[in-house]
Formats: sequence, C-alpha cells, structure tokens
Amino acid sequence: MPHSNTIPPIADRPTMRRIIAVAFPLVMAASGHALRLFADRVMLAHYSREAIAASMPAGLMSFCLMSLFLGTAGYTHTFVAQYVGAAQRKRAGLAIWQGLYLAAGGGLFVAACGQLAPSLFDWMGHAPAVQAQQIPYFRVLCRFSMAPMIFSTLAGFWSGRGKTRVVMVLELLTAAINIALNRVLIFGALGFPRMGIVGAGIATGISATIGMTIAMALFLNKENRREFGTLPRITFDLPLFRRLIRFGLPNGLQFMLDMAAFNMFIVLLGRMGEVMLEAANIAFGLNALAFLPLIGLGTTASIMVGQGVGARDIPFARQAVKNAVLLAVIYNSFVAILFIFAADPVLALFARPGDTEQVEALHAAKICLRFITAYLAFDALYIVYSHAIKGAGDTRFSMSMGIVLSWGTMVLPCWIAFTLGASAWTLWGLLVIHVIIASLVFLTRYGQGKWQSMRVIEQESPETSS
Repeated sequence: MPHSNTIPPIADRPTMRRIIAVAFPLVMAASGHALRLFADRVMLAHYSREAIAASMPAGLMSFCLMSLFLGTAGYTHTFVAQYVGAAQRKRAGLAIWQGLYLAAGGGLFVAACGQLAPSLFDWMGHAPAVQAQQIPYFRVLCRFSMAPMIFSTLAGFWSGRGKTRVVMVLELLTAAINIALNRVLIFGALGFPRMGIVGAGIATGISATIGMTIAMALFLNKENRREFGTLPRITFDLPLFRRLIRFGLPNGLQFMLDMAAFNMFIVLLGRMGEVMLEAANIAFGLNALAFLPLIGLGTTASIMVGQGVGARDIPFARQAVKNAVLLAVIYNSFVAILFIFAADPVLALFARPGDTEQVEALHAAKICLRFITAYLAFDALYIVYSHAIKGAGDTRFSMSMGIVLSWGTMVLPCWIAFTLGASAWTLWGLLVIHVIIASLVFLTRYGQGKWQSMRVIEQESPETSS
C-alpha cells in the first residue's frame, strides 16, 4: 500500500519555538566551527603575516577538494529526514552507511591530491614566502581529510531526525579541542616545538579525528542498532547507494564548484598583493561568524522540508521554511550592526604588536566588512531557500543554477575586471551583486513550488514492495 495512505501529518508542528529548538543546536554547532576558524585566523595573524595570508587560500583549496564528497555523502541527512517522516526508521542507519563509504573513498582521494600542492600554489601566483606556508598546510589538511568527512556524514544521522543537540555537543567539543591544540602546536608549549601554520593543520586534523571516533561510537550503540538499524548484517546497499549518488552527487558538485568559484575570488585578490590577501583572510574569518550559523538554519530548513515531504505534509514544510527565513534575517541584521559599529575593536584582535605595516591591512579589512554587510540579508535568503529545495530533492536545479551563478555572475566578471586592471573594491562590488542575484533566483525557484512533488526515498518501503 502506498505510504500516502498510511502516514498521518506530522503532529509536532513547525512553530517558531519548534524551529528554534531544532535550529539552535545546529547554529551553536556551526558557531563552534566558526569560532575555531576565527581562533585559527587570530593566532596565525599573531604568528606572522605570511601565515595568515596563506591560511585561507590553502584551507579553501583543501576544502574545495573535500566538498564534492562532503556534499554528496552529507546529503544522507535528507534521506534520514525523509525515512523518519515516512516511518521507515530502519532505513535511516543504512542510508548513513552509504555516505560513510563515499566519505572514506573521498578521504583517500583528497589525501593523494596533497602531492599536487607545489603546482597548485605556483599557479595561484602568490608571493614565494606565502607559498612556503601554503604547501605544508595544504598537505596536512589533505592527509587528515577522511576524518572530517566521516564526522560530517555521521552528524546527518542526528540532524536528519531533528536530534541536533548531539551534533552541537560534538561540534563544540571538537572546536574546543582544536583551539586548545592550536595554542600548543602553533606557538609551542608543553614541550612541543613551535610549528606555526603546520601546527594549525595538525590541530584541525587531530580534533576532527577525535570527533569522528566519538560520533561513530554513538552511532553504533545498542539503542541505535535496534531502532535505526545502524549496524545491519550487510552495510552496503547498491540500490540505496545509487539513489544517494543520483540525488547527492548534484549537491556535491554544486558545493565543490561554489567553493572553487570562491577560491578563485581569493586567488584574484591575492594577486593584488599580500596586504589585500591578509585583509580578505581577516574579513572572511569574521564573515564565518555570520555565514556558518546561517548554514545551521539552512540545514534546519532542509531537515524540516525533508520530514514534511517524507510524510507528504507540505504545509508543515512551508511553515518551517517561513520561520527559518525570519530567524536568518534577524540574525544577520545583528551581525550587520556588529560589522558597522564595532569593526575597530573586533579587528584589533588580529593586530600584531609593533607591526606598523599591518595597519594598512586592517584598514582594508574594515572596508571589506562594509561590502560583506551589504549582502548579509540576501545571503540569508539564499542559504535558507537553497537548502529548503534541496531538502526535498531539487538538487539538479541547484547544481545547474549554482554553476551558472558562481561562474557566470562572479568568477567571469571578476576575472574580466581583474585583467582590465580594476581595483579590489570593484571585485568586492561584483561579489555583492552575485549574492543578490543568487538569492532572487532561489527565492523564485522555491516560490514556484516544484519541490513539493519531489522525494528522494523509495515510494514504497522495500518490505512493502517485496
């Protein structure tokens, strides 16, 4: 019998209180990750100009390689959400296993890509002193890449069910370990040598490995094995794996190409000199405090849409998205106020005592924050609406439009402007225009309602079909 005749509407309606209950732990988890990045930038800024200038391009390059697998394997949270909404709880654990296989394979691939470091950073064209910092940092991040990919996939087991407090605790614990190890390994303490940017990479890798280990232990506990089938007799399910590839791969491709486009933006700024590269690193380090918590709200919208679509309760999904958008706009409004009225004391955290040359970089970073403030509200709309339609399975549109937007309205115009000798502020202005256009495109797609008839899981449970 089709599930549309057997699944009642979701009883727990997506009131603002319910959205906050699900979103708050995810926002806190993302904030923990943002705090880790922020601490990395502050500590590396105090270590040396070359270290802070190298950290973002090298970190972005490794993350860009990982993003294909993070986006594909991480899409299992949508499968979990729809299976739970469709009352097929035993399938949730099996869905996560398909993502774990992808994440493990992705970790091996990215680790091998570490050998490409000299060629990649020579192409970027940054100063030799910066490249000398980028290459070893990139290699360390690549070698540890399997751990954060597996950790992210496992997190989908709880976030897909709306049990987001577990994700929050794991992320905050990982961030705390990372920050503590940064202090020890970057500057040298407790008998460890002064390792600089390499120490920052090792701290990131060790903390992710600890988080992954704890998450795996929780995933495989007795209760989860019994209720959600987290350790079935056979963990690889080819039909389910194919469905993950079908719906998750477009999501992963969009994620990777978005990251590649953003990395190109940083590369172009870096070719304008070390001052602008350091300023961009500082500004985007602060922007992470706004962007990453919004990802938590976007994930909440995706989860709620997935549960609503799985239960065929579209009003539930629409109300959840409406509330998530409101929260995202309110949050980014507070961030905008911070960037406008408290920029100087925040930027002072990055200052190196006695380094008069850094004054120019901090002044440029303050101007960068003004451009970021200009697109914050539109970024909120883009993140929530794009996550919402992907939560239903509208990943092919997201991929194709993401490619057109990232490369057609950002990379290409910025490249043309750069080759014509435009200033860095022209490139920043083009970035603002890109975010505005992207937000309007995904708002329109969501409003068309095509996502309401989509579904990533089987129309009938395997047991019913057989």
